[in-house]
Amino acid sequence: MPEGQVDSLMQEVADQHGLELGSELSIPSGSVSVGTSSAANREQDELSERLAKLRGN
Repeated sequence: MPEGQVDSLMQEVADQHGLELGSELSIPSGSVSVGTSSAANREQDELSERLAKLRGN
């Protein structure tokens, strides 16, 4: 996928989630580990469970 398309897709996802992307990312391509994503997903799942308990679901 060309770099321009990747940048556009990243901006679209950031916009959908209310995030701001800088003009340049400081993380070199390929340096982010896959484990980071699953750790973030696990944390999100835990937070969702806590919220459901607080709501009484």
